[in-house]
Amino acid sequence: MIDMYLYDDDESAQVQFVGFVGEHSRYDLMLVQTNRHFGKTIVLNMQTNQFGIIGTDDLEEEGYIAHILGVNEDEGNEISEYLNEVIQ
Repeated sequence: MIDMYLYDDDESAQVQFVGFVGEHSRYDLMLVQTNRHFGKTIVLNMQTNQFGIIGTDDLEEEGYIAHILGVNEDEGNEISEYLNEVIQ
């Protein structure tokens, strides 16, 4: 039995699935944009089943994308390059 809900919200979302091939690997990502996370985007790496809530400030942090999405540094740089184009 549930004693207390912390939250139970319904929210509209924009979901984008993107697959692309870079110099180092193939990438399959799902991007979810809502109003819930202060304008940040939920990015799911569908190959590693790892995700992060990513904003422009996170894209500037060295090695963060590779770490949070479970890829090596070169792959993280390729994903960051793509995300810089779509995350504002």
